Amino acid sequence: MVNDTKIINDKIIKILPYLKSFLFVDKISEIDDNHVIGYYTFSKDEFFYKSHFKHKPVTPGVVLIEMMGQIGMVCHLIFLNKLYNKNIQFHPILSNVEASFLKEVHINDKLKVISEKIYYRNGILKSNLQLFNSKNEICCQCIAQLQLVFD
Repeated sequence: MVNDTKIINDKIIKILPYLKSFLFVDKISEIDDNHVIGYYTFSKDEFFYKSHFKHKPVTPGVVLIEMMGQIGMVCHLIFLNKLYNKNIQFHPILSNVEASFLKEVHINDKLKVISEKIYYRNGILKSNLQLFNSKNEICCQCIAQLQLVFD
């Protein structure tokens, strides 16, 4: 674990390449070379809840994958490459994902993502990610690969 965790975590979140309406990271509580733990809560004002589904708002799986990727992979690659200390523009490319959805995710549920590195080589991070709801029930698990492209 890094000594200046809060400072580094805040810097990591600040340089994520997303605008507010598509930024799905509230907090990183742990990060090191091998894992990340972070949190996000989807508010009732998220753009997709009015349409998905019209009779019962449920967080779309594709948005959950995006949120898990932002916390567990993009933040991790920023940390691994020490980009939080650099002024470099980049964007992530998700190259592979296999996911299992186990429970619905609803409005205002504080979600926790735990990501464990499988490997990082040739600029590609492969990780095992798990998503938990506020009851500590697993909602989604996936294995994904991601790399950063520098602009």
